[in-house]
Amino acid sequence: MKSYININHLTLVGIRKNYRTSFYKGVNIIYGDSDTGKSSILEFVNYLLGASSVELADEIKASVNYAALELEINGSTFTIKRDIYDSRKLIEVYRCVFEECDKHFPKRYSPNYKIQSDDGFFSEFLLDSLNFPKIKLKVSPSRQDSELKRISFRNIYKYVYINQDDIGSKSFLGLGDWSQYTYTKEVFKYIFNVLDENISELNGEISEKTSLYNALRSKYNIVSEFLRETDYETLISLDDTINNVDLLLEQLNESLSKIDIEMTASSDGYKELKNLFNVLTLKEKECRLKVLSLQDKIDKYSRLKNDYDNDIDKIKAIQSISSRVGVVDKQIYACPICDSHINVEEAELPFEISSESDLNEELSSIVKRKRNITSLVDDLSLEYKRHLKQEKIYSDDLLKIRGLIDAESQSMITPYLTQRDALIKEISSQKKSREHLLKSLKVRNQQEELLQKQSDLEKDINDLKDRLKKLKESAPSLDKILQGLADHLNSYLREINIKNRTDIRICEKNFTPIVRGRDYFKITSGGLRTITSIGYMLSILEYSIDNDINHPRLLLLDTVGKYLGKKTKEKYYSETDGGDDVSEGISDPMKYQNIYEQLLSTAMRAEEKNEPCQIILVDNDIPETFIDRVRTYIVAHYSSTGEYGLAVGLIDDIA
Repeated sequence: MKSYININHLTLVGIRKNYRTSFYKGVNIIYGDSDTGKSSILEFVNYLLGASSVELADEIKASVNYAALELEINGSTFTIKRDIYDSRKLIEVYRCVFEECDKHFPKRYSPNYKIQSDDGFFSEFLLDSLNFPKIKLKVSPSRQDSELKRISFRNIYKYVYINQDDIGSKSFLGLGDWSQYTYTKEVFKYIFNVLDENISELNGEISEKTSLYNALRSKYNIVSEFLRETDYETLISLDDTINNVDLLLEQLNESLSKIDIEMTASSDGYKELKNLFNVLTLKEKECRLKVLSLQDKIDKYSRLKNDYDNDIDKIKAIQSISSRVGVVDKQIYACPICDSHINVEEAELPFEISSESDLNEELSSIVKRKRNITSLVDDLSLEYKRHLKQEKIYSDDLLKIRGLIDAESQSMITPYLTQRDALIKEISSQKKSREHLLKSLKVRNQQEELLQKQSDLEKDINDLKDRLKKLKESAPSLDKILQGLADHLNSYLREINIKNRTDIRICEKNFTPIVRGRDYFKITSGGLRTITSIGYMLSILEYSIDNDINHPRLLLLDTVGKYLGKKTKEKYYSETDGGDDVSEGISDPMKYQNIYEQLLSTAMRAEEKNEPCQIILVDNDIPETFIDRVRTYIVAHYSSTGEYGLAVGLIDDIA
C-alpha cells in the first residue's frame, strides 16, 4: 500500500475538560463564523506535525494545558503530544491511541535539528514511519560545491497544507523568495522520485533499514529472554489482571460509599438526638442574641439616665446660685480709678436669666423622664436575667445531649469504622498493585512495540525494494510527471468552469501552474489564484492516488472561499485586482460550489480505488445549494452566538 497519514483526532487537553475534533478518511469540513477557532484546528495539526510555533488565542491560553494528535501512519497508530507554550520541549510520541498513553512508554523526539535527543529527531521519525528516503539535497543544484541540506518532513508538508494567508497568495509555496524556492524545487523532484540520487539513496535506505531490522531483532530476542527468565507476566495476563484490579477497586469504592451512607442512617436514636441537639442549638443561639440585645438596650438607657441626673444637678445648682446672689443693685457708682460714673444696668450681660418657675417646670419634667427610664431599665434587667438563666439551661442541656450523642456514635459507628479502615487499606493496596502492574504492562508493551517495529521495518524494506525495482525498470520522466499534473489541473479548471481555459500547464523551470500562458505569480485576480492554488495541490494529491510518490496523501486547506465572492479581509485587498476578479466572474456561486465538487470527487475516486486519501478544509460557510450533500462530511460547525445549539467555537465552554 502507498504511504499515507490519516488524522484521527485532535485533542486539546484542558483545565476544565478536553476539547476534541475527530476526522475521518475522505473529506472533512470545518466551517462557521469568524474568530471561533476554525483555523486554530489546522494550526494545531500543523504544530503537532512539527511546525516551529503555534499562535494561541486568549481563550486557548486560559483553557488548554497541551495538545495531542492521534493519527495513523502506514497502518500504525500513534499519538503525538506537544507542549503548546514551549516549542523547544521534546515531542512525545506514543505507539497507541490517545486513551491508552498511560500504558506505554513514549519516545521523546527533538522538534528540530538544533536540539539533541536520545531518541532522535521528530522529522526523521515521520519520514521513517512513512518509509520515505532520508536524503540530503543540494541547496544550489547547479553548483558542484553546493551545501547539502537534509530533507525534512516540513519540506514535504508545504505540498500538503495551505494556510489562509498563502491560499491564493503570490507567496504560495514560497514564490516570493526565489533564493529559497530553488530548494523547494528540489523537494518537488524528491516527492516525485526524479532526483538523480533517488536510486542510490533508495539502496542506502534499504541497507540502513536492514541493519536496523537486524539490530531490533537481536534486541527483541534479548529482552524476551530476560522477561521469560524473570517470570514476567505476559501482556494478555497483565492486561487481564489490571482489568480485574479495576473491577475490584470499583467494588471496594462502592462498598466504601455504602458504609458512609449506612454510618449516617443506621441509628434512629442517633438521628433523634441529633435533631434535638440541632433544635436546642438554635434555641440557645436565639437566647444568646436576645441577651446581647437586652444588654445593649440596658447600656443605652443607663447612659440616658445618667444624662438626666446631670441635667437635674445643673438645674439645682442654678437655683442655689440664684437664691444666694439675690437682686442686682441698680445704683450709679463712681469708678475708684478714673472717677467716672458706672451704671450697672448698662453693663448687664446680653443673656436671659431664667425665672424660678421655668427652672422648677424643667426640673419636674426631667425628674419624671428619669423615673420612667429607671423603671424601664429595671424591667429590662429582669428580662435580661431571665434570658441569661434560660441560656444557661440550654447550654447545660446541650452538654448532656452531646455526651449522649458521643456515646451513641461510639456504639454505632465503631463497627463501621473498623470496616471502613479495612476497605481504605485494601483500596490503597490495590492502587499500589495497579501502579506496579501498569509499569509491568508498559514494559511488555515496549517489548511488543519492538516486535511491531521489526514487522514494520520488514514491510518497509520490501516496499523500498519494490519501489527500487520500479525505478530501475522505468524511472519516471520529469516531463511525463509535469504533463500528468497539467492534465489533472486542466480537468479541474474545466470542471470549475473558469473563463478562457487555454494553455494550462506546469512550468518546466519552476514546477508551478501556468494558466493562459501566464505563470501563477503573474495572475492578477486573487480569486483565480485561489482556484489555481487549490487545483495545483489537488492535482498532486490526484497524482499520488495513481502513483507511488513521497507524499502522505493528505491535503489541508484553510479558507477555500478566499476572494470568491466572500467578504475579503482588508489585509488581502492589495493582493488582488478587483476589476479582474469581476471580469473572471469570481463571485459566481457555482465556481465556489464546483471546488467542493472536485474535492469530493478526488476523495471518492481514492475510495473506489481503495487508496488512502484525506482532505481537511476550513471555510466561513458552505454553498447553500450544496450543504445537504456535504452534511455527512461536516466535522465541526461553529456559531459565535450559539444559535441552533451550535458550539460557540473550538473552546466551547468559555464564559
